[in-house]
Amino acid sequence: MATDNKYDRQLRLWGTNGQKALSECCIVLINATACGTETLKNLVLPGIGRFHIIDDAMMKPKPTPQSSGSGSGSGSSSSRVDPFSNFFVFPGESETESENDSEYRSRAEVAKTHLSELNPDVRGSFTAVESLVTADYAGMFSNLVQDVGEGHLLVICADLPPSIVKNISSICWNGIGGTGDGGVLSSSPSPCSLVIVKSYGLIGSVRVQTPYHPIVESKPDNTVPDLRLAQISTSTSENGYFAGLKQVAEEVDLDKLDSQQHGHVPYVIILLKAVEQWRGNVNDDTDDSNNENRLPKTMDEKAAFKEVIKSLSKNWNNEMNFHEASENAYLAYATQDIPWEVQELLNGVENSVKNKTDKSSVASTAAAVTSFDVLLLALKRFVDKHKLPPLNGSIPDMTSSTQSYIQLQGLYKNKAESDKEDMRLIIKEITCELGAGTSDSGDIPTVTDDDLSTFCKNIFNLRLTKTRSYEDEYNVVFTNDEEKEEILGELAAVAYDPYEVKEHTPFLWYIVLKAVDHFYEEHGHYPGNDSRQLALDSDAKSVQKYIHEICKQLNLEENDLIASTLLCPADDDLALAFAKEMTRYHNAEIHNTASVVGGVASQEAVKLITAQYVPMDGTYLFNGITSVAGVYKA
Repeated sequence: MATDNKYDRQLRLWGTNGQKALSECCIVLINATACGTETLKNLVLPGIGRFHIIDDAMMKPKPTPQSSGSGSGSGSSSSRVDPFSNFFVFPGESETESENDSEYRSRAEVAKTHLSELNPDVRGSFTAVESLVTADYAGMFSNLVQDVGEGHLLVICADLPPSIVKNISSICWNGIGGTGDGGVLSSSPSPCSLVIVKSYGLIGSVRVQTPYHPIVESKPDNTVPDLRLAQISTSTSENGYFAGLKQVAEEVDLDKLDSQQHGHVPYVIILLKAVEQWRGNVNDDTDDSNNENRLPKTMDEKAAFKEVIKSLSKNWNNEMNFHEASENAYLAYATQDIPWEVQELLNGVENSVKNKTDKSSVASTAAAVTSFDVLLLALKRFVDKHKLPPLNGSIPDMTSSTQSYIQLQGLYKNKAESDKEDMRLIIKEITCELGAGTSDSGDIPTVTDDDLSTFCKNIFNLRLTKTRSYEDEYNVVFTNDEEKEEILGELAAVAYDPYEVKEHTPFLWYIVLKAVDHFYEEHGHYPGNDSRQLALDSDAKSVQKYIHEICKQLNLEENDLIASTLLCPADDDLALAFAKEMTRYHNAEIHNTASVVGGVASQEAVKLITAQYVPMDGTYLFNGITSVAGVYKA
């Protein structure tokens, strides 16, 4: 269907809720390298609200014959670069150009100007700082939070050395608060999601950090229709569960329908009729009156139930509705339990809310009660009361007459609205309880009707993502022995499953890339800074030293893959091969690699902004030498 909405295709993917979240968010890019601008490009095009670039690099407005270098910036004071491999940083007219302008101008301004041209709906801004090392990130983030208001703030670090990333990740992890009059915090600090991207030669990485990211619309690949047929068929009283649907099913007399009507009975009705027929058969065979609410359990009983469905058909070969009933027979006897991920959230929500509202609790100073907390608590109380979660109200497509389908759809919708009204009353009670425990009404989260509707439609798909902090991963620090055992065990399992050509395994390059960062921490530059052969050999040996240290920290020294590649003997052909390759790159930016990394990073950013789909928990490592990738939680 033709449309003049330029966002039409993506609306089909994440809907109006997702597009609204995008249009209200602000993306902060720190360091406008090729990797960073590629990521930002992929977010400007689908229509984010605004972006802000922070950079310390200065560039010439016109190319020179000697133009070369990576253009990555080093984090040092006002580093001067020429455009090299960044398609969004190239010579052009400065919007602030005048007779007094100096030869060099801010890379942040140039990138902002060219990225803004991609989508006129998006507002761009920039800050040119003296140094990315000494920049006041907390202050800049606080000002941006105040400007964004209710929107989402997301930070992207591009190709930054670990010392700067650790500083930024700590600010995002501990929370950013908006400032009011006089610079006083106007709200409790709120954690901010962070995406860390790096393009280093032919190797790239993406890392997501978020201490608390609730997901309502996780959108799994496969979902089971929430029809509640088992509960309906076992309800005996006239006012039992979903009595309206049961009554409609009882009013349908399949024997009195003509062929056309018979072939358009919805399979929901057929399954309810088949259950009654199957119970009658069981009663006749066993003469047991206790079979009134019985459902098929064994394989033989389930096979017999399908035969009952087939027997109710007048023309099995031509009646697709009965084929659909047979294919979905399990819906008549299987109950859809709350997934363990959701049940785990429900089990801990009361303590979580209590800790956040208890002013004497340490947790309350670091986090505020969110609307997701309120919805979870309401869901727990609803389930405790009704023994079932709210109905989502949707039914799948099926062979049916228009009248029957609309009637069925209306029944499910009305039941869902009734459940939603119960949820609304529970939320009102919770809000009153929270209001009684605080003197500041601004601390009470607001749950809108749209929030409640979306929540009730996705009860079985709720998720909560909590990643490890970047600093913990970089320093190989664990919060407890259980986490340490889990993570080191997963990494060992990865190392025991190498690629066919073992050197291609992305996990090896993950370790090497960490070693390069450690090299920078000690020397203040990346390996390969001095192109003389003796200096290159020395740098490679230093990188190898860090590779060995990291393997030791991860308990991988004796692993066969590691021992035969990264830590192979000095007389082996692979000795120092990985370290030499990274030294040869010298942090060079290749836009092809940056494009791949930017594409992956922007997808993860969209997940975080829209709270749809589940973001990756770990580090994505792209091996551009062979175009393979992996995700590793360390």
